[in-house]
Amino acid sequence: MQPAPASQRRTTLRLALFVVGVVVVLSAAELTSKRFSAFTGDHSLIATFITEAILLVGVYLVIDEIIQRRETRRWSDVMSLGVRALSTRAEGPAVTIRRTIDKFAAGTESEPVDYQEFVSGRADELADWLLADPTRARSFAEETRQSASRLEEAIIRWGPTLVEDPDSAELLNLLPDVVDSARSAAGMIAPAPSWLDRAAPQDETVTTTRGWTEDERQRFRDSLVEILENADEFQRRVSPAPS
Repeated sequence: MQPAPASQRRTTLRLALFVVGVVVVLSAAELTSKRFSAFTGDHSLIATFITEAILLVGVYLVIDEIIQRRETRRWSDVMSLGVRALSTRAEGPAVTIRRTIDKFAAGTESEPVDYQEFVSGRADELADWLLADPTRARSFAEETRQSASRLEEAIIRWGPTLVEDPDSAELLNLLPDVVDSARSAAGMIAPAPSWLDRAAPQDETVTTTRGWTEDERQRFRDSLVEILENADEFQRRVSPAPS
C-alpha cells in the first residue's frame, strides 16, 4: 500500500484544470456566441452528451481525490507504526551500553556526564572492567547480541516499507551500523559460544585488554561510539523538537 506517485497526482491535477477550462470556455461561448447557443439548442443530444461527460469527469476527480487522501492517511499511519517499532529496537544496544557504563562509573565514583565522551576516553577501562568478571562479560555480550538481533528483525520487517519514503529511508540507514557495531563489541568481550562451547565448562579465567592490539582497542571504542551516536541521532530525528 503506497500513496499515489507524484506523476499520477500531476496528471490528475492537469485533468482537473482541463475540465475547468472546458467548462469556462463553454459557459463563455453560451453567453457570448449566438451561433454556439443556436447550435446547442438545435443539437440538444450533443449538448447533453457534453454536459454529462463533464459531470462524469468531475465525479471521477472527486472520487479520486477522496481515495488518494484516504490512502495517504493510511500510508502515514503505517509509516508512523514502523518508525515507532524501529525506535524501540534502535535503543536496545545503546541502553545496554549506558547501563553498563552506569554500573562501571558507580564502582569508580566517576559519574558520566556524556556517554559518548565517556566511551571515547575510557573504553579500555570499561572493557577491562567487563573482562575482569567472566559472568559480567558474558551478560554484556549476550544482551548486546540479543538487542542487535531484535533490531535486525525490525529492520527486515519494516525496511521494505520505510525505504519508500525518503525521510524514513534516512532514518533506516542509521540502523544497520548499530547492528554491526553491537555484534562487533559483543564479540570482542565474549565471542558467541558454539554448541560445543555450551557443552564444555565455562572458563572463569580473568582477562584484560592488554592482549588486544591497538586496532582492536580502537575498533571496540569506535563500535560503542557508533552505537551511541546513531541511536541518539535516530531518536533526535524521530522525536519532535520542543516548542
